[in-house]
Amino acid sequence: MTLESVARKDFRDAIRSRWLAGLTVFFALLIGGSTALFFGVLLKGAGANSESLFGLTSTLQGLFSFSYAGMLGFVLALIALVTAHGALIDERESGTLKLLLSLPNSRRDVVFGKFLGRTLVVSISVLVGFIVAFFAMAATGTQILFTSYLGQVALSGLLTASFVSIGIWLSATSESQRQALFGTIGIYFIFSVLWASVATGVPRLLNWVITELGMESLSAPQIVQMRLFIKYLNPLRAYETLIAELYGSAEAARLFKASLGEQLVLQPIFSESLPFYFSGGFILAILLAWIIVPPLLGYRSFEKSDL
Repeated sequence: MTLESVARKDFRDAIRSRWLAGLTVFFALLIGGSTALFFGVLLKGAGANSESLFGLTSTLQGLFSFSYAGMLGFVLALIALVTAHGALIDERESGTLKLLLSLPNSRRDVVFGKFLGRTLVVSISVLVGFIVAFFAMAATGTQILFTSYLGQVALSGLLTASFVSIGIWLSATSESQRQALFGTIGIYFIFSVLWASVATGVPRLLNWVITELGMESLSAPQIVQMRLFIKYLNPLRAYETLIAELYGSAEAARLFKASLGEQLVLQPIFSESLPFYFSGGFILAILLAWIIVPPLLGYRSFEKSDL
């Protein structure tokens, strides 16, 4: 067996357990169903295009912000983590991992094969959801912006891979199923709830340290830009911003979800030129890093662990 064989076996196991079928039905109802409802009922006969839903954003300054991509990202992240977090630890505790390694498989084949298999399971389910949505838009006479739509499908695949990657890292480094489960809950809570607090707290802490050392404190624009940059280190925020850029300007995508005070500071800076660390390419690189780095760290830990 090889890496490809491990991935194929993992994918077949998902089919036999009906996990793939369940996820496919779920995303068909979530993405396809919401599309049919939105264009077939809410905007029936309004001559809308795909941006009306998939590029949907709504902001009430300081109180509430919503985007369809953001909602989908939260769901994708949770499903990907749940799918991947037991990939290695479940087999380790059941004893089947030793059997898998007794075949001509290296630990690298197992880790990255599991990553590919679990990514395929979730990605195919999501893809079916987008295909159902495509036919729903076609059936309701909705204009489809193909470039933006295909870009959103691709970015959704990357987000899926990033959280499967994190789940594989958790599974490879955990000592028990319980630890992997609590780690999954903790990771999801950090990315979905606590990250904004981290982005606010780190610049304040750094500014306090600089002041205590007798150095010149950070300026307001520096603090706001640092806060925004930390937010983009979150794959959920990176995904949502890249989707927003598919349907609008880069500047508008960066200012989405920013408070009024942050907008007043950032708008003059972004109107002149977008710093490279806020460019679409850089944010995409952050998302790709979340796909590449966690499995490598998981493999390094798994390689040294005593099974």
